Amino acid sequence: MKVTNNQAGPRGLNTQDGPVLVEPGQSAEVELSDAELKVAKATGWFGFEGGGKADRPHEPGDAKTAPEVLALADGNFMAFKSAASKLLGDKTPEKKAEIVAALEDLATKPE
Repeated sequence: MKVTNNQAGPRGLNTQDGPVLVEPGQSAEVELSDAELKVAKATGWFGFEGGGKADRPHEPGDAKTAPEVLALADGNFMAFKSAASKLLGDKTPEKKAEIVAALEDLATKPE
């Protein structure tokens, strides 16, 4: 699939062939595992082309639920923290374990 870096600085991807650095505005043809694709989408750093519905880029306005963000906990920490901060706001903890606890609490609260 074609992945384009839409950020001002270089960004890395963990492809099936190893790490790839994509410069700002540049594109790379890469193969990503399902887990890496999910993490890359969650960062909001990349645009994606190719593949089906599962390969659509994550749109910044897309709302994620606490369980969806918790599913990112074992991937890229910064992507996980960024997604968590969209739910937790200014009260987002700094440590992973504390973020997980806050998201679990949020997930179990009745609406």
